[in-house]
Amino acid sequence: MAAISTDRGEIDRCAVLDAYGILDTPPEKAFDDVVVLLSQLLKAPIAAVNLLARTRQWFKAEVGLNTREMPLDDSICKFALLQQDLMVVPDTRLDSRFRCNPLVTGAPGLRFYAGELLKTADGVPLGTLCVLDTQARPQGLSEQERFILQTLAQQVMSQIELRKALREQQDLLVREQAIQEELKQERDQSQRLLHGMDEGFIFLDSDFRVRQINAGGLKFETRGAADIVGLSHWEAWSGSEALPLARHYRHALEQQIAVNFEQHYQFPDGRGYWLDIRAYPAGGGLAVFYRDITERKLAEDALRESRQHALDIARQAENERRRLDALLEAVPVGIIVADAKGAVIQVNAENRKIWGSHPLSENIDAYGEWKGWWADGSAQHGQPLAQHEWAMSRALAGEAAPRQIIEVQSFDAAHQRRIVLNSGAPIRNEAGSIIGAVVAQMDITDRIKAEEALRQADQRKDEFLAMLAHELRNPLAPITSAAAILAMRPGDEATVRRTGAIIARQARHMTGLIDDLLDVSRVTRGKVELDNVELDVGDVIAVAIEQVRPLVERHAHRLALRLPPAPSIVLGDRKRLVQVVTNLLSNAAKYTPDGGNIEVVLESHQDTVVIRVSDDGIGMTPELTACAFDLFSQGTRGLDRSQGGLGIGLALVKSLSSLHGGSVTVQSDGPGMGSVFQVTLPRLAATVAPVGDIPHAGSEQPAKPLRIAVVDDNEDAAAMLAMFLESFGHQVLVSPGAQHALERLPAFQPDVCLLDIGLPGMNGYDLARTLRAHPATAGAMLIAITGYAQEKDRQDALAAGFDDLFAKPVDLAFLDAALARIARRRTLAA
Repeated sequence: MAAISTDRGEIDRCAVLDAYGILDTPPEKAFDDVVVLLSQLLKAPIAAVNLLARTRQWFKAEVGLNTREMPLDDSICKFALLQQDLMVVPDTRLDSRFRCNPLVTGAPGLRFYAGELLKTADGVPLGTLCVLDTQARPQGLSEQERFILQTLAQQVMSQIELRKALREQQDLLVREQAIQEELKQERDQSQRLLHGMDEGFIFLDSDFRVRQINAGGLKFETRGAADIVGLSHWEAWSGSEALPLARHYRHALEQQIAVNFEQHYQFPDGRGYWLDIRAYPAGGGLAVFYRDITERKLAEDALRESRQHALDIARQAENERRRLDALLEAVPVGIIVADAKGAVIQVNAENRKIWGSHPLSENIDAYGEWKGWWADGSAQHGQPLAQHEWAMSRALAGEAAPRQIIEVQSFDAAHQRRIVLNSGAPIRNEAGSIIGAVVAQMDITDRIKAEEALRQADQRKDEFLAMLAHELRNPLAPITSAAAILAMRPGDEATVRRTGAIIARQARHMTGLIDDLLDVSRVTRGKVELDNVELDVGDVIAVAIEQVRPLVERHAHRLALRLPPAPSIVLGDRKRLVQVVTNLLSNAAKYTPDGGNIEVVLESHQDTVVIRVSDDGIGMTPELTACAFDLFSQGTRGLDRSQGGLGIGLALVKSLSSLHGGSVTVQSDGPGMGSVFQVTLPRLAATVAPVGDIPHAGSEQPAKPLRIAVVDDNEDAAAMLAMFLESFGHQVLVSPGAQHALERLPAFQPDVCLLDIGLPGMNGYDLARTLRAHPATAGAMLIAITGYAQEKDRQDALAAGFDDLFAKPVDLAFLDAALARIARRRTLAA
């Protein structure tokens, strides 16, 4: 090749070599001695000091070559520059770089080469100190031989540096002598042309009195020579004695030496000049020459300010660069910067986080090291990126903002993949040429996962709403049919009892669905307060089994129960723990075919109590197992919806278990292999006091009939409630709205008011406040009847003046008991 390289770095290196001025110089003993010594110490027939120019290899000193230069194409030393270190070639015939070299294949038949770089203090290689042999040396160089070669190379480089320093010093001396000669000629000429010259001149005697002033000096003055000559310098130029020039003048006169200095002087009239002053001892006094350098000083000041400004700009630019570097490190976006060839020259912390410890690719061809797949949902989704498809490759090709959504693989962990949004742009110089490119990479893995989770949640929500509609329509169908039958056969007592039982059963079923919804709402929002007591989990399981026994018997399941001999004590809310076990048993019964097996196992450990419910039912896929406790999650269902439910039971189990400080897990070997649910709770060492029977609220009967007002804009609901109340002998007044109630209730003087909250116009809260303010209704018991039955709704009702709140649909047994208590209190008060 004609040159080592044509890039900018090689041009700069050759410029450094030229600056040493050593090429094509005569032989010098200092260099010749080194190569002779090296040849002897390393027992090599050939040794040389090589300097590698642009197209040739030139020898400052050599032994055994008998030439001063050779073409660079034949050079072996040029490869040492590429290697940037001591290069040893034991046998050139075995090295692919040299086996075809004419110096190897022909005369002198080189077989061995060793070369140490000659580097400047800045690390710029100028050439090598090398030894060559016509015999191969398979063992290379010993450590001592390496030391000799490296030490002598340092000596050669020191000689080169010394030679350069001496040459520069000589150049300086020549220039200085030329300057001194120029000054001398200038002063001589000034002396000769004293009276005709343009610069000022005065002669001062030994007392510093002005004895002479020329025309050049008078140009600075507004006075004539007669007004100046005879005066002392300090008198002629007021204030000058306090200036540094006075000290210079006295020093020149006392020491009889010439002085040269610059001085600023301001005349009393305000004019000011910068003067270049040269004073020479002469004739017992001083010959003083001075010239106006004001413009030069102003230029120097401007240059100084310009340099300071440039330094400030450079400092500002450096600060901006540091801020940019800090910004690049801080931004949550991966940044890669490459040069025009595609070599990676800068990356930031986020990029390293995405890719791991990645290589700094040297060009576009090396992009095959990076692993990426299309993840944009297009036809090429999942296909690997070719090296020309990377955003960096496309930006270097001139595309303004190539955007990509891809999945990339970390260099640190092959299993770790991230989804990133790539965006790249070319970097252009002032001429518009592309000199590099930058790529920004935003890790959107979490966003993609969140979007997928949101999509699945939205799908589950839609499925849930469909299930809810189905589940609510199921009880509405028999209720509607029962109402039609009652209308057709109103006097048939047997029909009334049967249809009434159907309506009550279906209403309880709907109430259960709504209660489940309210429960999951309260639990997920953290609104549930546990009534914790010490209790035996065995008793909890027994109650739960009784609740699900009808479902188990309907499907002819075989239910096995295994309990430990001693009580398993926990601190918990009895109602909520019964709800946990009931949901697990109901779930097992729903998804186990008729005649299947269900087993409940209770185990007591040192610190925990474990409830395990297993079945041999339809089992679960791994995907369903992973989301079994998610809200609205259910297994595959047929159109018959024979299992029922809203998909919230297991979510409640998880939330309630967590509230008790426990956990729940599920395990299944797959479809058709059954499932095992396990609840783990913290265990207590205490015993449980027996829980007394809870009195039935519906057992109490009113002591005497009451006057009851029912205010509800739902005509059917109000009529049915009135019929129920009248069946117990109460006197009932029905009002469809607040205004109607306010007109009739004062005359009716009710004992109890059952008020709907969602009334048109004036709502139930405002109606309650108005009734409390009226003397005729102020003493009535106010009970809110509403579908809004959260704790906040109860607090709002009490604040408005209500005495109690019942959730729709009203539990008629509890309402009857409440009315009985009110009637007894009024009887006692009477």
